[in-house]
Amino acid sequence: MTASVASAPARANEPHQRTVQRGGLRVVTQALPGARSASVVLLVPVGSRHEDDAHAGLSHLLEHLVFKGTRAHPEAGSLSQMVEGIGGSVNASTDRELTVFSAKVPAEHVRVALEAVSELALRPLLRRADLSAEKPIIVDEIRMYVDSPSDHVFTLFDQMLYAPHPLGREIAGTIGSVRRATHRGVVAHWRGAYRTSGMVLAVAGAIDHDDVVQASAEWMPDGPIDDLEDLPTPSPSAPAPTPAPAGSLRVSHRRLSQGNLCLGMPGVARDDPDRWALDLLGAVLGDGMGSRLFLDLRERRSLVYDVSTFGASYVDVGSIGVHAGFDPEDVERVIGAILEQLDRICADRVTDAELNRARAYTRGRLELRMEDSGAVAGWIGTGEALLPRILTVEEVIERLDAVTADDLLRVAQRVLDPGYARLAMLGPFRSRARIERALRR
Repeated sequence: MTASVASAPARANEPHQRTVQRGGLRVVTQALPGARSASVVLLVPVGSRHEDDAHAGLSHLLEHLVFKGTRAHPEAGSLSQMVEGIGGSVNASTDRELTVFSAKVPAEHVRVALEAVSELALRPLLRRADLSAEKPIIVDEIRMYVDSPSDHVFTLFDQMLYAPHPLGREIAGTIGSVRRATHRGVVAHWRGAYRTSGMVLAVAGAIDHDDVVQASAEWMPDGPIDDLEDLPTPSPSAPAPTPAPAGSLRVSHRRLSQGNLCLGMPGVARDDPDRWALDLLGAVLGDGMGSRLFLDLRERRSLVYDVSTFGASYVDVGSIGVHAGFDPEDVERVIGAILEQLDRICADRVTDAELNRARAYTRGRLELRMEDSGAVAGWIGTGEALLPRILTVEEVIERLDAVTADDLLRVAQRVLDPGYARLAMLGPFRSRARIERALRR
């Protein structure tokens, strides 16, 4: 008896194949001619936005804890040694909407990679002693982020833009929430979220789809057995947040020799048709050494060491903005120069040369990235997990090519108007009034 259904590609000419196992696990694969590797990605539909304040950081904590021991590999480190012993690697990460387990191995060992991710996600031991041992490690990780100004300023921006919504929290939670995490809560989180009916298994490289389907046909959760009853399940995703008002400002004083800022505004949701134009606007403004911000603020004015655009898109909201690292004495000039570039892109059509550069840059970065089996597995996996359907690289390129200079102007006026800006600052800034005047020039 077969254990799966829907094994044919969803559409003709799609490079991937898709099967839904009877337990609900969605399997998507893409064979890469000439590859010598196989990359396996298992995506679990839970992340930091599914946590309430009392359980902040639980998804990230669980992602760490599973490496302490599984049914087949009860000793910490033995599973990693198994994968590394064949020249491979295994890892995991937690985001706002997903937790991801991944492994990359020489192609002939794909079954080892499949075993590794399934053990981590579906058969963890989740022992009380391991939880106690892991908490200090995660506390140190949180402190490491805080001690890195160029990283922490992004957290400050998200907090300013979205708090008290879960999207405004650090993914790892807080030192307090990690220390308060209980074994009961961790097991409840695993039981409620780690169900094959919601998971996606994505595999790319020198692989065969039917082999992957066969290897994963009987996957089912088989984790800790204990006497915990009536365990709560993770909260559903919180409704869309209401962004902080335009002009909002957060200044975090720290005695540093460099200042960091994130100046940004709400962007667009993941399925918004304007996301392609916004991607190209980000490239024109601050992606690469040929972008407007880099040429103006760094090369011409020598105001910054580093400047670039950033962005995020979720199921219901998004953000876009500019990050810069600079001499604190130049804070007003840096803010003013960034606002000038936003004014310019909202007032005048992007030239054909700039649009062509942005298209070529974005397309080239995408095509180069997709030479790696891990990137392809991540692409088809996140597409299956988060989008109505998986987009091919060719479809994305077509959508980027369809964007016109008029589209860029319209979307810039919709999203990037300086009047919509919010600002987070980190550095030796004592005069909030100076920063407010620069922002509200």
